Amino acid sequence: MDRSITYFVLAFNLAAAIVFFVKRKAEVPLFLALFNIFVEYRLISLKAGYSDWVDFEYVIPFKWNFDIAYKVSDLILMGSSVMMYAFMLFYKPAVKKAGDNNELLFAFVRSRKKVIVYGLAVFGILSFLLSGSGTGYATLIRLGNTSFIIFFFLLTLAQPSRKPETRLLYSGLFLALAYITYDTALRFQFLGWMIPVGYYLTRNIPPVRKVILSITGICVIMVVFSAAGVLRYKKLSDLSLTGLVSESVDRLKIADDVNFIDGFMMMYQVFPNELPYGYGQEHLNILLRPIPRSLWPEKPLASWVRNVEARHGWYNEDSAGFSPTIWGVFYSEGGPWAVALLSIVWAFFIAKLYRALSYFNSDLSAFLVPAMLTSMIPVFRSGDLAGDFAIVLMSFWPLIVFTYLYKKFLKQQAAYALG
Repeated sequence: MDRSITYFVLAFNLAAAIVFFVKRKAEVPLFLALFNIFVEYRLISLKAGYSDWVDFEYVIPFKWNFDIAYKVSDLILMGSSVMMYAFMLFYKPAVKKAGDNNELLFAFVRSRKKVIVYGLAVFGILSFLLSGSGTGYATLIRLGNTSFIIFFFLLTLAQPSRKPETRLLYSGLFLALAYITYDTALRFQFLGWMIPVGYYLTRNIPPVRKVILSITGICVIMVVFSAAGVLRYKKLSDLSLTGLVSESVDRLKIADDVNFIDGFMMMYQVFPNELPYGYGQEHLNILLRPIPRSLWPEKPLASWVRNVEARHGWYNEDSAGFSPTIWGVFYSEGGPWAVALLSIVWAFFIAKLYRALSYFNSDLSAFLVPAMLTSMIPVFRSGDLAGDFAIVLMSFWPLIVFTYLYKKFLKQQAAYALG
């Protein structure tokens, strides 16, 4: 596709997403439109000479050129556009039937005060002890800290204090939590609670202003995300705040954190020439991945990297490390047709989930919806569905349990009122 057409479609999608958000108050199309723009910027950066193609020595020689890159870019544009407009078609605003309000929500939060405080302490210690220890399944337990920070924020809302010393204590605790969750090895841990809190604080802002704040916020998040990438290779003590921001912006300029085109290009050359299409295997791996290989020695290999190596009798300890986006996963499942079809299927379920999370009259929905939007960041960027779902579930399983228990609490309150 001609680049001028690509840029026109990107701009049109962004305009359509903004109009949809202003009218329907749903952020998913805006997320998809902006995500696609960030992905496309990688090619602009490469074309301008700001950055180079990734370097990955592998058993098969990968080709790096704009001919393949543009084909991959077109597939991502098609997938994101189909998903965006399918979501607009499927989405229906939630009818507030929960029968709750903030008074009931805060009463429930106060009744769980001890659990919240103890849980925050336990997961805070785990987060501190396991900081920088990688993303293995055993260490992902620390991610439960994400939900408990949200609970703690809810607790501060449920029992507000006008005493300056108490407010100072709360502020100090949140700064400490920000410090221990800002992990260069697992950046989602910080975003997992920061975005829902920010979403809550801006929930009543008019839609047009909220669009501006959202785009500004995304740019700030990109810098914060990039800064974590810088700190993988440099010590914070060796950098001033200005130096860290400068290096983070430079990292954004070379699109080192959005080299999704490169990752998709590898999968494009692997499927179906080296490996057959998966036809659902990547989605099935979400269920299979947690099963230990010691219990199932013949369990299928998880990634295309290991499968290609097994085919050629070659092994390298390094993983590819370059994300192909969710549409790269769709392509590996069945080629271009799968990109379009699975984008529609995912749009359907995302629309249903968004509607279900918007169910509450209370401010609980103002935390559940951004938790879903935040979860889309790792799922849509990395291309490792099983690993990404593990990160999301390990982060938000306490929030899922909290919501389930809150619904039971509402039923008990309704029964008591009728009683």
